[in-house]
Amino acid sequence: MLKNGTAAPDFTLTDDRGSSRSLYEIRQGKPLALLFFRGAFCPTALRDLVDYADVYSRMKGTGAELAGISAESPASGAQLIERLRLPFSLLSDEGLEVSRQYGVYESEDGEGPQPHGEPALFILDVDGRIAYSQVMTGPKGIANPSEATLILHYMSQNGGRY
Repeated sequence: MLKNGTAAPDFTLTDDRGSSRSLYEIRQGKPLALLFFRGAFCPTALRDLVDYADVYSRMKGTGAELAGISAESPASGAQLIERLRLPFSLLSDEGLEVSRQYGVYESEDGEGPQPHGEPALFILDVDGRIAYSQVMTGPKGIANPSEATLILHYMSQNGGRY
């Protein structure tokens, strides 16, 4: 598992619009919350996405950005954006390469399409270092979005660092 304070692994993934996006492009020198989720088949993941959408404007107000990552296709991400009215991008990690780099657990429960990752949250600071991380070993959901927003608020008061 990646330790807080270490540089976040760089990546380039395809977003819900079919565009390749690097970590650097997504961050744009701002704090970034990366929300790894199981996929559209998982009710808990859908709840988490909606909960994060509800606080997205507060997160943006701290100067931060948010992006979701799953093993589903860009087309599936686009459907989720429309269906759930998500205001943030969803990135496709179909081979779970980025998930593995971040230490996200691969599901072994046989539920949903295989393979898929379990929930995780990483908050990166303005320097691209991991300021906060939570990696789950099952489908129990991820950190409360209000807690994540509080971390981002603290960071906004401290030059984008934790």
